[in-house]
Amino acid sequence: PEPEPVASTERLLWDALRAVPLDTRHLIRNRLISATREDPAHVAFDVLRTKLVATLRARGWHRVAITSATPDCGKSFVAANLAISLSRQSGLRTVLMDMDLRRPSLATMLGISEPGSMSRFLTGELSADRHFLRPDKNAMHIGPDLAFGLNDRAEAYAAELLQAPGTAAVLADLCARLAPDVVIFDMPPALYYDDVLGFRPQFDGVLLVVCGGRSTASEVRDLKARFGDDVPLLGVVMNRAEGENITKYGY
Repeated sequence: PEPEPVASTERLLWDALRAVPLDTRHLIRNRLISATREDPAHVAFDVLRTKLVATLRARGWHRVAITSATPDCGKSFVAANLAISLSRQSGLRTVLMDMDLRRPSLATMLGISEPGSMSRFLTGELSADRHFLRPDKNAMHIGPDLAFGLNDRAEAYAAELLQAPGTAAVLADLCARLAPDVVIFDMPPALYYDDVLGFRPQFDGVLLVVCGGRSTASEVRDLKARFGDDVPLLGVVMNRAEGENITKYGY
């Protein structure tokens, strides 16, 4: 008989990740609209997925930071819904990481208890196969090639940890072992902290989330100036725009 093909190292590591159940009702309560597709607005995330993947492939990029100028603009909402939408793309491996070490929220949003400490992973105390999770089989067709790197605690020295040489080494090893097509980093608000700027070597481009009725054109301009030419802006996502007069956001 012909020998069985040898599984790749990447496939073995993906298969070693612990599968966790996702509760449909919890996802609906937390507005993960791309999970059940009952809300027509889920189409916006499919469109965003398609445009993002095309842009990344054209440039040979993989790593995307999602941030906002100020808090409570829905960046984690966008990151989680986009990751779920990406998971349904055949042959596309996606990693979603909660890198907002100041106010982690993705584990609560996804309904995953005991997600582990991101700081322990970034410092090398926890290996990828012990820290990262993947969705168990589910009726929502959330794909198996989606890995979650979550966090259960705030980090007092978030900026310093994100800029540490050890963090860069850990992330490089993660990407080498999982070979993801897209990595999404859910980052803190970029006008409030220097985390995003300090983390710049670890991502290729930024998706900026602005909030209807909250974000202003001056905040977006200030953030663009802070980023400068060194941080490629992949796009701007308008969240909570229902009923707003968007002319005030022109710039």
